[in-house]
Amino acid sequence: MSGLIAANVSLAEEVTVLQKITVEADGATDGEDAKFVAKGARSATKTATPLVSTPQSVSVVTKKQFEEQGARSAAEALRYSAGVTPDIRPNDRFDIVPLRGFGGYQSFVQYLDGLRLLRGMSFSQPTVDVFDLERIEVIRGPSSVLYGQMTPGGLVNMVSKKPTEEVVREVDLTVGADNYIKAGIDLGGPVAGSDTLFYRFVASGRYNETNIDGVTTERISISPSLMIKPEEGTSLTLLFNHTNDPSSSYPSYLPAAGTVYANGTYADVPYDFNVGDPDYDMFTRQTTRAGYEFEHEFGENFTYRQNLRYTHVESEQRGLTGYAISGTTISRRTSHVTEDVDTFVIDNQLETDFETGVLDHTLLAGFDYQYTNANRLYGTGTGPSIDYLNPVYGTAIATPAYQTDTTQVTNQTGIYLQDQIEIGKLNLAFGGRYDSYSIDTDTTTLSTSTTATTTQENHAFTGRAGAAYLFDNGLAPYVSYSTSFEPPSGLAYSDAGGVTLEPVTGEQLEVGVKYQPEGFDALFMASLYHLTQQNVVSSDTAHSGYYVQTGEVETTGLELEAKVALGGGWDMTAAYTYLDSEVTKSATAANVGKVPVAVPQHSGSLWVHYGIDHGTFEGLGFGAGARYTGTTYGADDNSFKVGSFMLFDASLNYDFGARSSDLAGLSLNVSVSNIFNKEYVSSCITTINCFYGTGRAAYATLKYKW
Repeated sequence: MSGLIAANVSLAEEVTVLQKITVEADGATDGEDAKFVAKGARSATKTATPLVSTPQSVSVVTKKQFEEQGARSAAEALRYSAGVTPDIRPNDRFDIVPLRGFGGYQSFVQYLDGLRLLRGMSFSQPTVDVFDLERIEVIRGPSSVLYGQMTPGGLVNMVSKKPTEEVVREVDLTVGADNYIKAGIDLGGPVAGSDTLFYRFVASGRYNETNIDGVTTERISISPSLMIKPEEGTSLTLLFNHTNDPSSSYPSYLPAAGTVYANGTYADVPYDFNVGDPDYDMFTRQTTRAGYEFEHEFGENFTYRQNLRYTHVESEQRGLTGYAISGTTISRRTSHVTEDVDTFVIDNQLETDFETGVLDHTLLAGFDYQYTNANRLYGTGTGPSIDYLNPVYGTAIATPAYQTDTTQVTNQTGIYLQDQIEIGKLNLAFGGRYDSYSIDTDTTTLSTSTTATTTQENHAFTGRAGAAYLFDNGLAPYVSYSTSFEPPSGLAYSDAGGVTLEPVTGEQLEVGVKYQPEGFDALFMASLYHLTQQNVVSSDTAHSGYYVQTGEVETTGLELEAKVALGGGWDMTAAYTYLDSEVTKSATAANVGKVPVAVPQHSGSLWVHYGIDHGTFEGLGFGAGARYTGTTYGADDNSFKVGSFMLFDASLNYDFGARSSDLAGLSLNVSVSNIFNKEYVSSCITTINCFYGTGRAAYATLKYKW
């Protein structure tokens, strides 16, 4: 499917020339990841539909943007996107990105190249290094119709670097705060002597200490890939990755007393305080991914795609968690978790284009399957307490023996159908999906050798309908209705035993407008939506170990976002989010009418970058940004608030090749986040579950392309 962008070119004959821009397989226009403003995102519809005519709120962060801003993770790359709360729990173990106020600390970035990154029961969640990525796409609102289970807030899809027909040669070296050092290499292009084989080799390694006392992190990632194109319209891309995380930063809970509000007459918790113990805490994770993307065109009207990925994750965690505070003494628990997970996901798509009278159809039929087999050994115990004003580390702490051995197998099968219809300037989209899933869990108590077995089986129907009208001036109002589902955890109580819970569902009505002006490179979006999550699960206080399903959350939101690349070297992105979220039903009557925890009502950001393209300072660029997050509630009963915060970032970059041809390809980027080193609490979910935000961090990246 191709998009046509009309470009008025003044000629002597005074005619208008149409310039055709081909839409690539991932929905992006050719080379746009090297630009600031993206015009396409395949993950929204799984077809090559321009963003301006997609009846849903979608935005893209290109490689140019997140490199310009110095992002070190996918979560950091989304700091300037609407509807996103990227720093809710700062860490470098997982990318946690709630969308539209949903998901909380479990909002892991779970999609890579349109396929779900399935996880285990505890710490075996795969994470993709930002150096491996070309772009990051944010799809807001319920999207189960194409992807199956997910939160109603939406999804984040990462797009990896893949083989290209053009030569890629790049090496990077980054140094920065807390003894941070990272090196990366990116090579790609045609295989020597072949016009049908193309390769990509991406690898990086990093080590750094952190601002938390005694915590260091390491990572090595290797991603080779090979694309085979035997003929036009047919391609097979083989993808592989191995990521080794010998250690990571995942700060444990801090109390609200001494962080959010005063702890009596005592001093506050120091910003670098480690509630754990460097000699006890440990985390390792090894992730291996292997898969492929296959595409074949049948004639002029049919395209078949099959995307497949197998993933194996092994992880081990040992840590200390605070659970109570008295004076300046924090009581702690120990934990020890070992887990290995095998996952498999496959997505089959058949796309066809045809006409029925004045209607132009793009019909997509799909079948996908997701499988997870996870095994977890878990142990917990009582650990020594710690005084946050006088911490003592290095004492002998016993590792708790494993107490349970749990195996969990999940299966999900989905069938979906989508029809995109063009009637002149009107674009319609209709879709429906049926999912069936099962979750089988066997938990053995090791001390008694007894096994408890639970089985959950259910199904769900989801759908979407939307319309967008594209005016000649680039204005495109749209409206959409969409639904989602998630399999819940646990079982409901009955006299006969556990009963399968119904899926947690979401539904949304959204109206908005997009504007893609002629004459300069920009995309403006505004959306207003009402989103409801139903069948929310909470613990059954009358029956320990069981759950009730009486919860509901309603959210009304407004999102504004602009991405602009003006002439003369100016780039700008701005975003504003308003969230009015309320618990409308709950098993705890006192929580009805309350605002969900860690959901800011107001947030916004602005980033401006200027690159000098002529004169004495040609090749020099400057960037500056500001990020605001409003107040949030820190407990379900709304008993206290976490204060708002405003953070400032900056960058400076220089292209040495602009001054000397001998230095062509050499560039430097210096970035600083939280310039003024503001100390703040990023979020809380209870009085003992709070997190400090990220302090000032400065990094310099030297890059060479040839």
